[in-house]
Amino acid sequence: MTHHHEKSEISDEEKARILQERLQLGFNMIPFNQSIGLKVTEMTFTAIRAEFAMQPQLIGNMFKQILHGGVIATALDSVGGAMAMSAAYAALKGTPREERLARINRLATIDMRIDYLQAGKGQLFTATASLLRVGKKVCVTRMELHNDSGEMIAAGTATYMY
Repeated sequence: MTHHHEKSEISDEEKARILQERLQLGFNMIPFNQSIGLKVTEMTFTAIRAEFAMQPQLIGNMFKQILHGGVIATALDSVGGAMAMSAAYAALKGTPREERLARINRLATIDMRIDYLQAGKGQLFTATASLLRVGKKVCVTRMELHNDSGEMIAAGTATYMY
């Protein structure tokens, strides 16, 4: 009995969807992201959204019961980095798969700037990232953190090398 193995061609859209599912899963499995409860809720090649809930261990000011600035910076760096990975992967189209994966796996933050706009009050926070520019070796992202009242808590930009 012969088995016919038809080589099924996966569309670019399907490949992108699979990659984004893997990136999302990978992001949600990062121990630090898990410790602050940061989870990706939406991911495309141009935008990322993640959220986390207020927890006692995230408080930086006991009297005001507000988020620690380091948590804000980390959440923004995390979504910015995920955005950069997704964009870098897309930008490396045509490069062998192994090289592409190796390059996005060594992605690193080289510069980040955060403006803390107001106190991190709220029960649920949303961190978003969008792509400003992707080049051959670096990627620049824009990030924002909003609370559940829709107020912008912080905004930033970051540069990642891949």
